[in-house]
Amino acid sequence: MNQTLHHIRIAVGLEIESIDPSNRTLDRDQASELAGHLATDLARVLPSADQTLLTIGAGLFEANELLRPGLPAWQALEELADNLVGQSGFRPQVVAFGARAGRMPHTDLQPPESPPMGQFIVLPMLLSCPAELAGSIESTLENELFETGSIDPPARALLQESVGLVSVHGQLLTANDLLALQHVQLDSAGLGGFWPVIEQLLLQDDSDLSFEELPAGLKANWNATQRRIDIEFLGHDQALAKDLDYVLWTRAFRTLAAMLDAHAVPWQARGDDRLTFDPAQQMMIEIAGATDRPDSLTVHQHKDLGLVAWTLVEDRRVMHLYPLHPEAAGRIEHDLTARRSAPVVRGNSITTDPETGKLSPAPQQ
Repeated sequence: MNQTLHHIRIAVGLEIESIDPSNRTLDRDQASELAGHLATDLARVLPSADQTLLTIGAGLFEANELLRPGLPAWQALEELADNLVGQSGFRPQVVAFGARAGRMPHTDLQPPESPPMGQFIVLPMLLSCPAELAGSIESTLENELFETGSIDPPARALLQESVGLVSVHGQLLTANDLLALQHVQLDSAGLGGFWPVIEQLLLQDDSDLSFEELPAGLKANWNATQRRIDIEFLGHDQALAKDLDYVLWTRAFRTLAAMLDAHAVPWQARGDDRLTFDPAQQMMIEIAGATDRPDSLTVHQHKDLGLVAWTLVEDRRVMHLYPLHPEAAGRIEHDLTARRSAPVVRGNSITTDPETGKLSPAPQQ
């Protein structure tokens, strides 16, 4: 008889000293052994764990790699658990999904190939149980797991032996615990003001959302149909008209974009009708009007932000160009200068008109 199961998302969190950067998965035998140790650790906190189906994905993720819209790694475990129960019925057991030739059985359980950047690693786990047990199990986990669910030496020693992961502490977590830890980490780095965007997408990504209270006057919207964040883009003079500090606004824009990239959230900058998006160069272009100045290219830079914008004077027209991805700025500037003989004026500040405060070409020397 088919039985409806309730899935509870949990994880292993590990503070690490080092890890073999070339190996972020355990093979099937290693995964099976690890699962046995973790089941023992879980049973200390949750004696009723022996009435559940515990599934473990033996891939090593950073928190931002796991916390993505839809929580895909946990969804993959749910899919695999449902398939297992559909084939053989529900029975309490421990099941581990490890890698074969370095590849996990589901793409959403496959960690990135790049080495981890931080000192905190997470393995996704799933508890599946009959609906009548779910309430008491979830209550125990939310109230006690973070405080008492430590990972004992056998599991940590296996991780060190199998993938070179040297840990200083291991902890069982609920998905909510992991969200809270990520929030605390961002708060401590002064980035907590951007967390509502990520948190809302993780918890509710099936309806449109607006974010109007972000730092520095930044605004963004979640387009549920396109499954994309649209960030309202402002040029220097538009920010000036709104009485916004453009350096602070640019820093906020770049911070949010970097956070969205880290959590694999698609995003797009969207400006008003004064701004045109160049998809080939990934920059915003603003036509600023006519001028009598000779052709030139002004590079606007800031001591903390680096490149902010270019002002191009060409054929008696002024254009302001804003790179959306600073790492691509060198390529864009090469393209801008390769086709032109106009002088390039490069300073250490943002050049503005002394009377209007608007972005301006630098005077040629």
